[in-house]
Amino acid sequence: MTSTPDPYFLTPQGTVPDQQAETDNPTIGRINGFLLDETFEVRSDGVFAADRELAKRIDADVPGYRWCVLAQHRFLYDVIAFAAEERGISQFVVLRAPLPLGPEKKTPYTLAKAYVGAPSMVLVARENMLFGHQETALAVLEVERGAAVKAAVHEVHRPLHEVHQRGNWSLDLTAPVCLTMVADPSHWPGDVTDLMRAYHEELPPGSVIGVSTLGTAPPGSAAAAALDDLARHLALTPEPQLTPRSQAEVESWFDGTGWKLEPPGVAPGSQWCGPQPADIAGPELPVWCAIATRTAS
Repeated sequence: MTSTPDPYFLTPQGTVPDQQAETDNPTIGRINGFLLDETFEVRSDGVFAADRELAKRIDADVPGYRWCVLAQHRFLYDVIAFAAEERGISQFVVLRAPLPLGPEKKTPYTLAKAYVGAPSMVLVARENMLFGHQETALAVLEVERGAAVKAAVHEVHRPLHEVHQRGNWSLDLTAPVCLTMVADPSHWPGDVTDLMRAYHEELPPGSVIGVSTLGTAPPGSAAAAALDDLARHLALTPEPQLTPRSQAEVESWFDGTGWKLEPPGVAPGSQWCGPQPADIAGPELPVWCAIATRTAS
């Protein structure tokens, strides 16, 4: 693969973990993969015993996290469906792409292909091992314009500009692109505005961005205690930072940037995906979701 120089000098807030760190520790991507496996009653390749053990501890202490993972997974698919069906977009970039699901190795490409005959899709992996599984899934499907890219979220330029080996193709940035940033802002320490604006600037008019993040909870509330418990568990992974965001902060990412928030705006995950099921005990974790369309350069 070749790439052009990255013009963004964002402070790296965590990089892709090295292979040893991912082997020695459970990771967020594989924990989430296990929880989705449990929900859909499938078994995906790539989940380790340590991931299952920590996921089960999280599920016992913070049962709402399982619904949080599923809700954001559903939201990811809602964004792809909206961009393809409502906006006619055929190019997709999925940051923090999930572990391919089940024996059929379903990826976001699987959904996009249901709406677009020949989508172009870049699956961006935050973890080495997820990258390998995504690359394998695309190869099994013999996808011509699909690629897995190993990159941290602050590496803005790479997933958008790289030329991909299979077919030597790259995204056409003169045409609209759908970019999803599901859960990434939850794991970026401090202000994420510069990161969001960097992605905003790279995408052409007509493009769609879908963002989700864990939200803040009132101090002393059951949800706040659950977020504290979740942070304690995730501190055992190579990606230990957890940064919940307020609704006002998420809204500010789209202020004065030439982006229009689609209805219902920055809204709770339950408004997009329904309330937490009654059989999941414990408080529902706050999650903010938003879809925005670029209206101007």
